[in-house]
Amino acid sequence: MITSLRLSAFALGATAVCTSPSKSSTQLFIDFDGTIVTSDAYDALATAAYATLPSNSSVLSWDEINSIYSQRADAAAAALPQPSSLASAIAYADDTSRRDVEVWSFDWVKDMGLFETAKADELVKYARNQILRSGWCAFAHRAQRNGVHINVVSLNWSPSWIRLVLQEASSCPEVVSRIDTFCPEILPRGVLPVSALNHNISLFSGGDKTALITSLLDKVPRANKQKVVFISDSDADLQPLWETPTNVGVVAGYDDSAAEAFEKYGVDVWKAREGWKGFTGEETNAVYGFEDWVEVWDLLWPSRIGKIL
Repeated sequence: MITSLRLSAFALGATAVCTSPSKSSTQLFIDFDGTIVTSDAYDALATAAYATLPSNSSVLSWDEINSIYSQRADAAAAALPQPSSLASAIAYADDTSRRDVEVWSFDWVKDMGLFETAKADELVKYARNQILRSGWCAFAHRAQRNGVHINVVSLNWSPSWIRLVLQEASSCPEVVSRIDTFCPEILPRGVLPVSALNHNISLFSGGDKTALITSLLDKVPRANKQKVVFISDSDADLQPLWETPTNVGVVAGYDDSAAEAFEKYGVDVWKAREGWKGFTGEETNAVYGFEDWVEVWDLLWPSRIGKIL
């Protein structure tokens, strides 16, 4: 899949600003594809764009685009030594040559014009067909009631598309007005409603996410970042799941690539439903894992002892 831009000065001209930092002692950052949404929302964005292309369009098919992209991505990966430890797996995921392919693919497809004729009604239709991980609405409501602001940090290609999916595919569109979304924007301005909570930020690797989170936290008082929670299903996000500033790394899906990578390198995956066992990372050699968002609710705000964060 063509996903995954290093955050040197936040390319694309956007400034990272934490518009609504959590008033609690917890800062919450969540991946989108595979974590919040379990259907292929990334491909659905492209499919919606193809539906509005003129019949005489010269844009390559999605299969052709993926084939060319895969050749470049595979060549970049093959030139690197295969990981033999968690540290080398993180370096492998964030290697500059692999990230360069992601930057190139975004710019290439954008310049190709695939999304230039995208229409809101078609995007809404495909957004409504997406499937969110079970328990999302209960979790989002509970987080917001506890004063925890939700930041979605993604390698997707459109923060406005992410917002649309969260609005149209869930039974809780009311939570979306208090969620910030961060990723590069490939849709032309005005196709979807403009929101100050949509951030056109160059994210093309897990390392980019770590840099973004670090930047956002710089303006947050120390008392409000006792727990920095990052949640993702993907081994592209090993760095923000494992390294500082994150101190509560949570993997979505025990059979997904992040959980499998941690287990491969001897890291314990604590079950979130069993409750709080401590901070994650190198000191404890552990991360948390879950399938249903209610399990993360149980981890962060266990009802038996009330609000702990």
